[in-house]
This record gives sequence, C-alpha cells and structure tokens, in this order.
Amino acid sequence: MKTIIKALLAPCMSVAVAFLLAGCGPSTLDFRNAEVVNGKIFRAGADKPYSGHLTNVPARIAIMGRKDYAAYQQTLSNVYTSLGVQAGIYTGAAVCDVDVDRGVLDGKAICRATADQLLSDEMSFDKGALDGRIKTYFPRNGGKLAAAAQFDNGVLDGDMTMYGPESGRKILQVSFKQGKVHGKQEIVDDETGKPVFRATYSKGLVDGELVRYSRGTDRLEYRVRMVDGIKDGIEENYDVFSGKLRDRSGWKMGKLHGDVVAATQDSDRNTTDELKVVARYDNGVEVPLAPTATSTVTVVPPGATSNVQGCVDTQIVAFRVQHGEDEVITVDQLGEWEAECRGGKRPG
Repeated sequence: MKTIIKALLAPCMSVAVAFLLAGCGPSTLDFRNAEVVNGKIFRAGADKPYSGHLTNVPARIAIMGRKDYAAYQQTLSNVYTSLGVQAGIYTGAAVCDVDVDRGVLDGKAICRATADQLLSDEMSFDKGALDGRIKTYFPRNGGKLAAAAQFDNGVLDGDMTMYGPESGRKILQVSFKQGKVHGKQEIVDDETGKPVFRATYSKGLVDGELVRYSRGTDRLEYRVRMVDGIKDGIEENYDVFSGKLRDRSGWKMGKLHGDVVAATQDSDRNTTDELKVVARYDNGVEVPLAPTATSTVTVVPPGATSNVQGCVDTQIVAFRVQHGEDEVITVDQLGEWEAECRGGKRPG
C-alpha cells in the first residue's frame, strides 16, 4: 500500500518542485510594465525596486543619456566625423535586454536594432555603472565589430579600438587611464589606411608631438609640439592641397617665441615656396621688426641659405632627414639654429 501511495505522489511532488524552482528563478519584466522613479526601476505599482531581467528597454533610456557612456559615444562620433564616414551605428534606435538588481542596471546588457533585431551593442554593468567590456557593431554591415573599449566602475580604462565600416581595418587605437586618454592615439583613413592623426597623451593632455595629415594622402596638414597640453616647440600649418608650408611659429611654454614665418601667395592666392618673417616674439612679447624685415630681403626660396630663415629651414630639413618625422624639434633648438644663422654659421 505504501508503495502505491509513493508512486501516486511522485508526479505531484515533481510538479510542486518545478513550481517552486520557477518561483525562485529570476523574473522577467517587459519595460512597458515598468516605471522609473528617482533613477530606480520598479515593476509598475510595486513598492520595492525591481530585480530580474528587463526586456525591450529603449537604448536612449538605458544607455544613451548616461554620463559614463557619453565619453565612449563622443569618441565614436569624433572619429567618424573626422574621417567623413557614415558609420551606420544604430544604438539610438535599438532596444535592450538588461539585468537589474534592486532597481539599477547590474549585469549584462544586449541591444539590438529594432527593425530586424540585429546585434547593435553589448556591455555590462556593476551596481549601475558601466563596467567591463563594451562592444558596438554595424548592424547592417554583416554585424561587423565597429568599436570595443574597457570600462572600470563607470570610466573608460584600457584600450579602445575602432574599425572602419567599409574596409574593416583598425581606424583608431587609443588607451585610457581612469577616464583620460593616456599614451599614443592614432587614427587612419578607412579607405586608404593612411594616417590622419597621431599624438601622445599623458593624463588626458597632449604631451609630445601632435600631427594631422590631409585625409587620404601623405601630406602634412598641421604639426605642433606640446608639454602637458601647452604648446612648447615648433607649430606648423601646411596647405591641404599642395602640402607646402603655410606658416611656422615657435612656442615656449605657451608663449610665442622666435620668428613667425609665412608663405607668400601668387596671383591666384596659391601658397608658394617663398617664406618671409612676418612677426618676432620674445617669450610672448612681440618684438618690432626692422624696417626691411618684411621686404624682399627676407623672402626665401626653398633651400636657399642666403639669409637667416633659409638657413633655419635647411637645418629643419636636415634634422628631419636624420632623425625622422616623429622626432620633435624644441623651441630651444630652433632658437639655437636662429642664433647660429644670424651669426653667419651655415649648416653643412
């Protein structure tokens, strides 16, 4: 008899255990049945903050307005804009499934483009802050990876990489240290793979040489040396079409120092190879030029060493040939060359 009773009760016990396990498992809530009060998520009408799995959360609510996400989003926007790229990222139109603990995001979050549920973003949270790896995809470009970065308690910390939507090549490589750019940053053109921008940072400030190239070419567009975010060394601007030097000035700890030279223009307002001294500074204070300083005496064809500026230009070219484009020229070195050239010493 006992055996018969056990046999009859066994299915009932299995069903009961299944119900109990289901009751103890994480709950799932559609965002349409949730409400946000004072920054915390509640099941509609509930008194206690919600814990469980939340589905169909618009990305603009889940992540787009967040302060910690803003730095990542801004980097994406800046790089794609500088490259003239239509990225095809749909985070703003996506919906997300997220894990919630006591009313705040905690755990994985997966976002998909609304039209066809293609993967848009993956990330994770810890007690409401972005933490761990974040990945963004091109939903309509085969789901290729667009960008990846690392967060630590709500701030970017570690390497961030971006990829071109067409070529798939790496177009950005940069590192963050507690929310600030630290180390080398390099941006390359998606189509050609040629450099567009490079700089070295320390704690969010440029510390070294910053260089920009005309997109899709090898032509320099701008170059400057900085120390802790302050100009200190040579600053040069180049014509974006011809690649010719447009102007050059020297800086000493944020103050103009030395000669400022500019290229002349022809009748069609095109930059020529001739340079002339247009201003002179001593530690930020402008020094009056001699009456003949802007005359044809100071206009210098490239390679000429008949005057001071031509002599200095030759020194700069020789320095670049010997040490490479990446080696910085300090304002002190520039001043030394100017002094030598004014004293009649010529390179070679």
